[in-house]
Amino acid sequence: MSSQNEFIAKLNQLGCVTFSGPQATEYLQGQVTVDVKKMHGNAARIGAHCDFKGKTWSVFTALLSSDVYHLIMRKSAIEKSLAEFKKYGVFSKVDIQQAVPELSFFGISGTATLSALKSLFAELNEQHLGVLSNEFGSAICLNISTPRYILALNSDGLALFSKLTDVATYQDESHWEAMDIVDGIPCIEAQTSNEFVPQMLNLQSVAGIDFDKGCYMGQETIARTKFLGRNKRASYILIHQGVDASIELKPGDALEKQAGENWRSGGTVLQSAVLNDTTLLFGVLANDTQTGDVLRSKAFPEHQFTVSALPYKLN
Repeated sequence: MSSQNEFIAKLNQLGCVTFSGPQATEYLQGQVTVDVKKMHGNAARIGAHCDFKGKTWSVFTALLSSDVYHLIMRKSAIEKSLAEFKKYGVFSKVDIQQAVPELSFFGISGTATLSALKSLFAELNEQHLGVLSNEFGSAICLNISTPRYILALNSDGLALFSKLTDVATYQDESHWEAMDIVDGIPCIEAQTSNEFVPQMLNLQSVAGIDFDKGCYMGQETIARTKFLGRNKRASYILIHQGVDASIELKPGDALEKQAGENWRSGGTVLQSAVLNDTTLLFGVLANDTQTGDVLRSKAFPEHQFTVSALPYKLN
């Protein structure tokens, strides 16, 4: 399942919520799982926005550019997450908006592809979650299994990018999503919003929770889950050799695990994607799941998936 080939993908499923104003830092600090007070312009953070019970509204990649915080997340999760942000934002001097004009997002990988974009971003940061921002937008490096980049482009950046690339050669967005699964990076869609505490999504294993920061929404539950060992679920990679175009597995779909001659509830799909001739899932399962365990889709029981190794240790 090599993910090191050359490609560009238009990431249509990504959107962005922005935070600006004199109290933006203080406000956001009290809302999300990462310490935004320690953020700077050349490093992004993966994190989560939760309710007061610690259930995750959205998972985001955050960057700070020109004193504006950008939380990049799945478009389908924005509605609920944005409404919750705005509910409490009325008490602070902070402007919270879905990014307008909207940024355009692309996923890119490969030496030749990156070299062709030198006039857009001359010196890309290869550090995991390293950021380069300029007048065209920002490039965020993801470097868990191989270096790749999320480009968040403004209108000028999009115009130049369009001149440098050929839309006919773009990969399907599923290719990028498959790479996220291979890297064990979780995502939350509308169907799975407000269902899981961050540790069930492995956020602690991708530096998505700062346990030593001050109070924030859901902190009590998240801390209790860590220090009292109450988390009984985690996210795992599952693979099926082969692709069936007639079968569509969606976020929130149920997975089943064999128990003797029967099958019982086994977990929930967070994301599915195709890479080459392999179907991949990222799903929330019992945290005693072992590599090699077999599960199946409840909706399509003929499709079985084998648990594959994660690229990191579950803390």
